[in-house]
Formats: sequence, structure tokens, C-alpha cells
Amino acid sequence: MYSSGITGLIVAAGYSSRMGTFKPLMPLGEKKVIETAVDSLRLGGVNDIRVIVGHRAAELYPVLERLSVSIIENPNYASGMFSSIVTGVRALAADAEAFMMLPGDTPLIRSSSIKKLIKKYRQTGAAVVYPTFSGKRGHPPVISDKCFASILSGDGTGGLRHILEQFTADSVVVPVADQGILMDMDTLDDYRQLAKFYVKRNIPTYDECLALLDKYQTGDKVLRHGQTVAAVAQQLVDLLNGAGFTLNSELVVAGGLLHDLAKGKPNHPLRGGRLVTSNGFSALAGIVAAHMDLELTAGQAIDEAAVLFLADKLVQGDRRVSLNERFSLPLAKFSGNSEILAAVLRRQQTAEIIRDRITALVGIGSLEKIVLQ
Repeated sequence: MYSSGITGLIVAAGYSSRMGTFKPLMPLGEKKVIETAVDSLRLGGVNDIRVIVGHRAAELYPVLERLSVSIIENPNYASGMFSSIVTGVRALAADAEAFMMLPGDTPLIRSSSIKKLIKKYRQTGAAVVYPTFSGKRGHPPVISDKCFASILSGDGTGGLRHILEQFTADSVVVPVADQGILMDMDTLDDYRQLAKFYVKRNIPTYDECLALLDKYQTGDKVLRHGQTVAAVAQQLVDLLNGAGFTLNSELVVAGGLLHDLAKGKPNHPLRGGRLVTSNGFSALAGIVAAHMDLELTAGQAIDEAAVLFLADKLVQGDRRVSLNERFSLPLAKFSGNSEILAAVLRRQQTAEIIRDRITALVGIGSLEKIVLQ
């Protein structure tokens, strides 16, 4: 992605007064919050990254120097965030045509979102390019040099938002399947939520799944089918985990919602797996790609892919059905085509094997009756 001329400005100069501890140096996984913010921009293709510091700047220097970013000190940081943005804009290179403004406490931006924002800016040359999630604007916006003079001459009233509102007619939005663009950490509760989100960031949330379905215009039928498959998959996972398994329910629910993301396209399972990977959800790729045809060996343990495979076969449209009902139509329809018929029979046999294994593992009489209730 061509990002030359676009600088990443990360603002990390504030007091962190509401948090009660210094936010940039709080841990997030194996790294610090500020390190994760830098990674978000760098992985998205932004090479020129500059961090504005102020409060407790001396503590940030060793971390930032290891990250090979430019450090900009704001001596007026006590005046608020807008003063740090002005300081950052003043320090931009002479040939800078735009910057991405990322608050240091909004660190979890997917690289795919950064790339989409840069692409949209290149396509439109808009004064401001905003990422949106569920219709809400988030960070980081791309702010072009059309706005620089207004920022530098602003008195801070209304902050950066007030300045950018002057360019509404020359602004565009980019919907992204990225809840992180809305997640900051002003309070300890915010931080806890962000930390939970970080651990599961390779699996889309329910709302991120809906955003992806909307992005690829899958339609209402695919949505309703996916919701029903997700509900059945959750039920199966609950039964297995109740029997001592440790399957990932978030993974199978997301897989249920998104398994038909590329429905109607050639080889839609594989294509769907590639789509979720390209949007930053690599953990989901395998089970989406295997939901239609699953290679199941004799000694293979029941995993999330097997659960999703069976759940999909226990749903027709948005109705829960038995395996016999689910396969009766394709068996009749393709009775004269030996190649397709063999594939249908193979899928039915695989589904029956998974059903029987789960039934034995959880110690119930009829798995299908429980699902159909």
C-alpha cells in the first residue's frame, strides 16, 4: 500500500488522570499500550510514525527509541490534546500530504483498516477520511494538508473535531469490520474491556461479523441461515464443554455467522476463508474453509471445525432439521449425477460420524432431538 507522504501521529502526552495510572505504559498482552498503537500503524503500511509526548515523557523515551519512531515533545501538553495535535502538525515533514491521527489510548486498529483508509484517501484525495464501525466514526482519521492551516490557526475551542467539521463537504467515510476503532481506555473498566478484546482479536465479535456480512452484501437469507447455524453450533459446544471439552465458543459462533460469507461465488468455502483472513480474522479461516467438506480421520478429535460442519448440516435455510431431511433433497436432485452424488453422500456420512461421536461423548440419547427442540 502506497503510504509515502502520510505520517502517523500518535498522541501520548496527556495526564491519564481518569485512569489513575500512566496509560501508554500499561501492559497489553506481552507489550505496552504505546507499542501496540505503533504496531497498528506500522503493520498497516505507515512507515513515518511520530509520537507526541509530554507528561512523564522521560519514561516513554526508552520504549519509543526501541520502536524507531520519531519523538515530538509538546511543552504545552497541560493545555490539552489539541495542543499536542498542533505540535505534531508543526513537526511534519515539508512534503507531508496527510497524517493519520491516533490517540495513544486507542491502540487496537487492524492493519486491514489502516490499509483501507490509505486506499480511500489515494482514490479520493478527500480532506478527511474517517473509519466507521456500525455507523459511528472512530480513529484514526486520515487528515490531508487541506486542513493543516486551519489546525495550526485554531484556538482549541471544540478541539480537532470542530476544525474538521469545516471540511464536512470534502470528507468521506470507510466502513470497516473493526470494533477497535471505537475502543479507547479512559478508565480502568475500559482498559479491562480492551484487554479482553486484545486476547480474542483474531476472532470477530458478533457486531464485526454483522459488519462483514454487510460489507460483502450477503443478503438477509445468508444472515438468517448464519444466525441459526451459530445458535446450533453454540448449543453443541455447550454440550461438549459440559462434558469436559474446552472448545472455543466465540470461534464457532463467528464461524456459524460467516461460513457463507462468499455464498454464490465459486468454491465459496475457500473464498470465504480468504476473505476473513484479509479482514484480520485469520483464526476463523480454517473452519470457514472446511464447513462444506471436512476431512475426518478415524482418530481425529472433535474440534471447532467438526462442530461447525455438523451445525451447518442441521440447518436448512433458517430452520433446524434432521440430517435425513437436510440430505434428502440433494440426494434426490443429484441421483443421476454420480460425481455430485458421491460428494453429497460423503458429506452426509461425515455429518453422521460427527453426530454419533458427540452423542457418545456427551452421553445423551439423541443429539438431533436436542437440537430440534
